[in-house]
Amino acid sequence: MASKTFLIVGATGTQGSSVVKALLADPSLPTDAHILALTRNASSPKAKSLAALDSRVEALSGDPKDANAIFENSPYPIDAVFCVTVHGPAGAEEAQADGLIKASLENNVKHFVFTSADRGGEKVSDTNPTPVPHIATKYRIELHLRGMAEGTDMKWTILRPVTFMDNLTPDFLGKGFTAMWNQVGKKPVQIVAASDIGHFAAKALLNREKHAGKKIGIAGDELNYEQACKVFKERIGVDMPTTFCAVGSLIKFADKDLGAMFKWFENDGFAVDIAAARKEYPGLQDLGTWLEKSSAFKKAEKA
Repeated sequence: MASKTFLIVGATGTQGSSVVKALLADPSLPTDAHILALTRNASSPKAKSLAALDSRVEALSGDPKDANAIFENSPYPIDAVFCVTVHGPAGAEEAQADGLIKASLENNVKHFVFTSADRGGEKVSDTNPTPVPHIATKYRIELHLRGMAEGTDMKWTILRPVTFMDNLTPDFLGKGFTAMWNQVGKKPVQIVAASDIGHFAAKALLNREKHAGKKIGIAGDELNYEQACKVFKERIGVDMPTTFCAVGSLIKFADKDLGAMFKWFENDGFAVDIAAARKEYPGLQDLGTWLEKSSAFKKAEKA
């Protein structure tokens, strides 16, 4: 039996909101479906905006840290859960996910879709936590999910996206990201539009049997810094914003997690089969498409 009530964790964030919109755009979504958009404040403008999209969407106040309360306050029995965890202090993400997994099992959820991270392709990702702390956390959550669900009726699907194109922004943070990317050198880095993850999540949620037990890599493009600069100039008409490499080095020194990630990019890195991902979702954006259609950058006017 197809799922009819979906709990979307982090619904007002980029990933969560994209899941809600992708579900609504899919003609196979039942007319009597319920999409519960979990947010800390159901009265916030973002939550109200989501609820206004369709009568099947309802904002639900709740905190992933108290998963039992989410199920207690839900107006309907929940069939499927989409889970994206929020980065925080050591152990915080695992606590969020484990609580949701446990509560889902106790409340007879039939399908749990978790956004993790690629760690070198499907086979390598199964056994490689990587030296990057926040990526290793996703690996441990995957193990917890698979272990806790084993022998139960709850199916699982794991999404493994790569680093986000959304890190490219006109502000200082975006410039710092490109400075660190520059330091990776000639080696390509795989990237994806965060909003595209929603399409893969929606497909999994709406077709549980097809996606049960699947681990799905998601990437939309693969470029080194020089290639990215070329695409940026072609599509936006100006140079890609960046700053001194020394600034990138300082950021990596101050943020050990980021430093470990970019070091990993240099030595190993992501290895998603982009052609396979695009076959699953033909609308998957490459960098040029994302820059023109989805980014905060505006094409420079010709003089």
